Amino acid sequence: MNLIELNRALKQLRLGGIATVLETRLRQAQAETMAPVDLISCLVSDELARRSEHLLERRRKQAQFRDPQKTLDNFDFDFNKKMNRSVEDWGKLLGDAAAVTAMLNRLLHHGHVLKCGPRSWRTKQDTPTAIDHPG
Repeated sequence: MNLIELNRALKQLRLGGIATVLETRLRQAQAETMAPVDLISCLVSDELARRSEHLLERRRKQAQFRDPQKTLDNFDFDFNKKMNRSVEDWGKLLGDAAAVTAMLNRLLHHGHVLKCGPRSWRTKQDTPTAIDHPG
């Protein structure tokens, strides 16, 4: 099987990530005298990374976020450091401590709590300033 046939077969098997980097990885394997198992490992890692990226992108599209480019990596955590709304008080605020505790246990089990404060980061960009609308 030549390289063209191999690429075609990889795409037919839905291994497009491997097909995309195959030539590059083959050159790398020759230059570094890479063991066959290491070459296969690199190709499989490339495929897994590609699939992970595609899955994340598909989930972002399905979520229909207002701004899908915003991520936790570029979130402005310094925007508002005050928080008055603690998680422990939600039961009192909502009137059913047992139900709220059960809900929070499920939500926070493998999660991280981000305290954003009383000002809404979401509306930070939407708030007009005196400079934007004088008088």
